[in-house]
Amino acid sequence: MTEATTETKKTAEGEARRCQIKGCKRPFRAKGYCVTHYKAWRRGELPRARYRRCKKEGCGKPMVRRGYCAEHAAKAPAPAPA
Repeated sequence: MTEATTETKKTAEGEARRCQIKGCKRPFRAKGYCVTHYKAWRRGELPRARYRRCKKEGCGKPMVRRGYCAEHAAKAPAPAPA
């Protein structure tokens, strides 16, 4: 069996990579974030969203079609025929 390691990822210069959130000094884990910020990213709490978001003002739900979430896509006007 393989043994789990707790090594941090290192850059070419040999220094440990850090979370990309300004002021965070924790080691990099995934997507450029530490464990705490990665979980926040997955919940959609960081500015760089996990999914493309609905373009309706104030709605943060994932986009489904035509730039809107399922709720707003049903209410959005249909595109003009070409």
